[in-house]
Amino acid sequence: MPDTVHQSDIPPQIDPAAHGFFLDLDGTLAPIVDNPQDVSLPDRTRHLLTRLVAATDGAVAVVSGRALADVDRILGTLQLPISGSHGMELRLANGAGGSADQSGMPNPVIDRVEEFAVLHGVTSERKPGAIALHYRKTPDQADACRAFVDTLTSEDETLRALHGKMVSEVALKGIDKGGALEKISATDGFVGRTPIMVGDDVTDEDGFRAAQAQGGFGIKIGTGETHAVHRLDDVEAFADWLELILR
Repeated sequence: MPDTVHQSDIPPQIDPAAHGFFLDLDGTLAPIVDNPQDVSLPDRTRHLLTRLVAATDGAVAVVSGRALADVDRILGTLQLPISGSHGMELRLANGAGGSADQSGMPNPVIDRVEEFAVLHGVTSERKPGAIALHYRKTPDQADACRAFVDTLTSEDETLRALHGKMVSEVALKGIDKGGALEKISATDGFVGRTPIMVGDDVTDEDGFRAAQAQGGFGIKIGTGETHAVHRLDDVEAFADWLELILR
C-alpha cells in the first residue's frame, strides 16, 4: 500500500455544514492507553464533538472496531450514529439498526483464540463477528499473535485477519468500515454531504477509500502507510483541526 501523503498534508479548512463526519474512536477521538477498558473521551474532544454535531445538523458518526455497547459506554451522554465491531453493528441516531448476531463467529475459532490467549499471556476479547487478541501489555507476543491469526484465518475462507495497533483480530469477511460508511451515508441527515473519514489504524483504510470514492477525503492520524489524502499527527492535532473548522 503506497504512503500517498506526508506530515505536511494537513486537511483543508472546510465548512462543516457541507460534510458528513465518520470518526474512529481509539487513537482518533481518544488517546490509546495500555488497558482498552480505561479509554476515555477528553473533555475538550467531547465539547468539540457537541459543537460539530450542531454545525452539521447531526451528520457525525462514530465508526469503531469496538462493540457498539462499548462505544456507548465511552461516549456517555453523546448520542451519535454508531457503527461498531468494524461495521458488524449499526445504530442510527433515531435508534434504527441494532446489534449483529453474536453467533457469527464459529465457536471452535473462539475456543482456539481464547486458549491461545491464556497460553501466551495476552487478552482476548469477544465482539460481534470477531474475536481479538490484545498484546499492548505484552508486546513481545506481537509476532506470535499476528502469525496465529494469519494461520487461523487462512484455514477458513469466511474469515479475515485484522492487524491493528497492538491488536490482532479474527473477523468475518465482507464486513468493514468502508461498508459502514456507505450505509450511513445513505441515511437521512448524511445524504448529499461530502464524507470525511478520520482514523489512525489499518482497519480505517476501508473507510478512507469509501469516503474518497464518494468525493470526500480521509484523514490519517499518526504515522504509517495510508490511502488517506491528508494526515494529522495525533489526537490533539485532530482536536485542533476541529477547533479551526468550527470557528
